[in-house]
Amino acid sequence: MDDVPIQPQSPQKIAASHGGLIHEVRVSWWQTDDWQWVVVVNSPELGAVERQANDAFEALCLVREELDPRGWRLGVAGAQADVWPSGMARDQGGGLSAYRLGPAGPLDRVFTFTPVDPATVTSVAEQRTEADRFFAKFRGGGR
Repeated sequence: MDDVPIQPQSPQKIAASHGGLIHEVRVSWWQTDDWQWVVVVNSPELGAVERQANDAFEALCLVREELDPRGWRLGVAGAQADVWPSGMARDQGGGLSAYRLGPAGPLDRVFTFTPVDPATVTSVAEQRTEADRFFAKFRGGGR
């Protein structure tokens, strides 16, 4: 039997880095009645940040875009430089999973909210740049 990763359940606690320190934060995600996705990240140190988008990955990116300039990095797989969802993962899966992008093409599928070491994540801008490079190389276009 293949080792299939277990999809994280909302809400969950993850590690986040800020100012060289690791903090425990809570991340929640859900789909609304009008098919939008909401992501909320909160802790005593950062407060609460909530954003809504057409898929959970994009809502996470919007939260991260607010936190990036403040020096926060969220320890989730969906924040790693080499992770980006396909259009199908966004449209049919709500952006809850994405692909690890390798030099020869997509590698394995990861769940967007799987906890990871915050030292392995990057800013949204850096992640988008990596995704653009990948898609330009393999598809001849952008995201």
